Amino acid sequence: MVRPATGSFAAGLPVLLAALLIWHANVGAAKDASITGYLESLGEDSLAVRLSDRRVISAGLPPSGALSAKTLAEQYRMGDQVEVSCRPIEPTLQQNTERYQYLEVTAIRLIERPSEEKLAATLSGRIFHEGKNLLERPVPPGAVVADVPDSEEFAQARRANLDYASNLPNFIADETQTRYVSNVESTQWTTLDTIQMEVTFHGSRTTYSVIRRNGKPLNQPFDSLPGFKWHGGFGSEIRGLFDPKCPVTIEAEAPERYRYTSPVDGCFSYFYEYYQRFNPARIGHVRVDSATGHVIELYEDARFPEEFELAEREDHLAWDAVKIGDNFHWLPVRGTCVVAYHSGKRERVEVELKNHRHFEASTSVTFH
Repeated sequence: MVRPATGSFAAGLPVLLAALLIWHANVGAAKDASITGYLESLGEDSLAVRLSDRRVISAGLPPSGALSAKTLAEQYRMGDQVEVSCRPIEPTLQQNTERYQYLEVTAIRLIERPSEEKLAATLSGRIFHEGKNLLERPVPPGAVVADVPDSEEFAQARRANLDYASNLPNFIADETQTRYVSNVESTQWTTLDTIQMEVTFHGSRTTYSVIRRNGKPLNQPFDSLPGFKWHGGFGSEIRGLFDPKCPVTIEAEAPERYRYTSPVDGCFSYFYEYYQRFNPARIGHVRVDSATGHVIELYEDARFPEEFELAEREDHLAWDAVKIGDNFHWLPVRGTCVVAYHSGKRERVEVELKNHRHFEASTSVTFH
């Protein structure tokens, strides 16, 4: 069921015209659907439309013709209220984003060019886009001031972590993901599988290669695996917490430990569910190293609307000083993610990174 958003932001915003059917490969053919929302981004081969409940729907575009990204970029602006008709397609991997598309645009029409006031409200949060956005932001975002502790300890942590986020290291590590499943009525977890692979960190971007599932080579991309998968999860959280331009509230709980809250469409990463994207509100806490100010561990709790299959996600991330060659680097070492679905199903992923080593420029990413 699709419901309009509530609260002041929902005033005057459109609602979803037809319930988009979540596309599963093992489900019967879904029907075409029509959505209305605000055009937020145009990539090289896809567009993204923001709905009234702050979800973002992504759909693929043809490479040429009236519905190509280049043609649409000449006709539309960021923030335009549009009606978009889509049809479900077999999941198609986009090479430039390494994401699957589940919908394809069949038609688009302009409903309204919003006033400057409405446009400013619409674009007040973090704009969704992957790769280059062909639409320029027409108005600057409103002034955002983070509410943070006024202490030298926090100031040191902010400096250290913003410097770290601006210079994320390139490195390779061996990553092991152990996945478990359960349900809301049980405290017991059943092992689903163990994924072993080589992960290459290009700053905040990750790619996977030499993938093995339960010890056997996986001859398909990591994203094609069924079930919940851990993706990156160690870079954007740092900037989302410490950037003074981000709408985050931080309170000191104890020495070197802080509690934080961030609203919907803050500076953290989007979550992906088939053709939907959503950037939820977060609450959590972070612990920093007393000597350097670097983040040692971070806990995060996020909740999702009913239109998402996902209901809640909890992350627990950890960093440590890792020796590569003769030098130590502050790098991610482990993480735990627990997700709960509106259906009652739960999934957990335990992640461990070992054998950190320098990024080799000549490394090629292949699947074996």
